[in-house]
Formats: sequence, structure tokens, C-alpha cells
Amino acid sequence: MKDRNVRFLLAFFLCACLSVAAQTVPSQTPRYGTIHGQIRFPDNKTAPVGLAVYLEQQAGGTTAETQSDRMGKFIFEQVVPDLYVVRVRVHGYRAESQGVDLTTFPSAYVTFVLRPEPGSEGAPVPPAGPGASVSALDAAAPDEARKNFESGRDLLTQGKDIPKSVDFFQKAIQEYPQYSQAYLYLGLAYSSRQNWDDAEKALQKSIALNKDDAAAFIALGAAENQQKDYPQAEKDLLQAVTLAPDSADAQFELGNTYWALQRWPDADQHVAKANALRPDNAGQHILMGNILLRERNAEGALKEYKDALRISPDGPFADSARQMVAKIEAALAAAKK
Repeated sequence: MKDRNVRFLLAFFLCACLSVAAQTVPSQTPRYGTIHGQIRFPDNKTAPVGLAVYLEQQAGGTTAETQSDRMGKFIFEQVVPDLYVVRVRVHGYRAESQGVDLTTFPSAYVTFVLRPEPGSEGAPVPPAGPGASVSALDAAAPDEARKNFESGRDLLTQGKDIPKSVDFFQKAIQEYPQYSQAYLYLGLAYSSRQNWDDAEKALQKSIALNKDDAAAFIALGAAENQQKDYPQAEKDLLQAVTLAPDSADAQFELGNTYWALQRWPDADQHVAKANALRPDNAGQHILMGNILLRERNAEGALKEYKDALRISPDGPFADSARQMVAKIEAALAAAKK
């Protein structure tokens, strides 16, 4: 199961871990929305752990993905206000979808009741796809280890007490050494304190226990970027992209690696993919603007900086983006004379 908060944490930490040269920041909007939901079987039993749930904009394109927990529940957090469709696709059951409007209210709750396909027994299946982030070992974690993990996760996602969250993760690991998610979150906690050495060790252990977890590879690549170990970051982030090609975080962080390596065409390719997957992230557009300037595409860079300002007009780097817009516009106007 992809834990309900992994994507939020990755987005938060990756934006904090961007290369200094790129000077990118997470997008800022007036407010964010939250979508809660639950998946059940027709007999009112909760669905199995790890069913894939997709969030799509009504205009088209998947913007986020998560998986159900052991109660069949799921959540999408930090969602930009817009019109969305939540979809559930499970082998042996009919595809289900519900529309959600976050432009009026900041939260929504949806419930899905799985209906077997005609001629199918509707047997539960394990987490779909290679990006599933909870292994069979994690699903077998004892209650005490799970409680410690969830306590640490809640503290970390709320940003309340990072050292205490570390203690909870370490207790969970002590009680259940095969707990890959506990190692993943421990790595994220260390990353939030810029303790890159310990972060890398925890994330490498998470991957050793669950080699199919794209989130761990993304977080590890981000930490390696911070350590300027770009060749290793490239290897780990390429693996993340292989596991989760539709992850904007994986594409964006790999773009940062190639930016640091001055491989502009490679950086261009992956940041463009991130922008296609997640168009409303100001940091991505700023990085793309920087790349296009290196590629001597002034008009393209101008558009990217303007997009960043549209998305985050008051962000930390908004003034720098405005200065770049003014300089490029002046240079283009002079060239036409």
C-alpha cells in the first residue's frame, strides 16, 4: 500500500531538497483541499489493503495516486482546488468513479462499493503495479509496531515533533525489523532535519526490504542530490521512474539531477514530463525556465517563468522570476528593433 501521506511528504521534502542552482520552491496556493474516502465490498466488509485509487482532473490526466489502508480508507491531501474524478480500478470488479468539486468546499468524502464483474468471483488482489509501497512483510507487522509507526507518521506529517517521530519509527523497527515503511519514514524524518547520512542509510534499508517502492527511491535520490552524489542519484531516480513513470516527484527530482550534471536535454525531458503530470507546481516551471535559458530558448523560458508567477505570485522566488521576465522581455524587444 502506498501510505496515504507518502506523496505529501515526498512533495514537501523534495521541494526542500532541490539543487541550489535551480532555486526552486513548492507551489503556493491560497488554500488546499482534502479528499477522504473508503472502499467496501457489497457485503459491507472493508476492502483489502493496497487497492489503487486515482485522482484525476476532470479536464484529463492523473494527478495523484494512493492506496487503501487496512480499513479500506484512503486520502488525498494538499489538493489544489479544482474539479476532480476519483477512480478505483480493481481486477475482477467493475471500475468505479465519482466526481469531486473542491472549488466550493475544501474537503470531500467519497465511498465506493465494489461490484464484481459478470462471471467473476471478484477475488481480492494484491496491490496493483510495481509502485505499490507496502510489501507483504509490512502487511504482517504486529499491532504494537504498527501503532508506533502510525504515531510517528502522524507527528511527521503534521510537523509537530520530528525527534519524537524518529523515536516512534525506531521503536517500530525494533519491534519488527522487516518494516520497510518505518525505514522509509525514518529516512524522511532525517531528511527533514538535513541529516543526509542517516537518511540515506534508512532509505537504503527500506529499499532492501521492498525493492518495488518508488517512494523510497525518490527520497533516496533526493538525499543523494543533496550530498552531490549525482551519479548514484541518477541510478536511484531512474529506478524510481521505471517503477512509477507517472510520478511527477520522480520525474522532477531526476530533472534536478541532470540540471546539476549540466545535461540540459535530459533535464528538459524529465521536467517537461513532470509539468505534464503536475502542471500547477511553480518550482517545476522555474527549473524548466532555467533549462530553456541554457538551451537558448528565451521565449520558452519566458513562458515558464510567467507560469510560475501565475501559480505562485507571492512565493519566495517570485521576485527573481519577475526580474527574469523583465530581462527576457527587454532582450526580445531589443532583438526585434
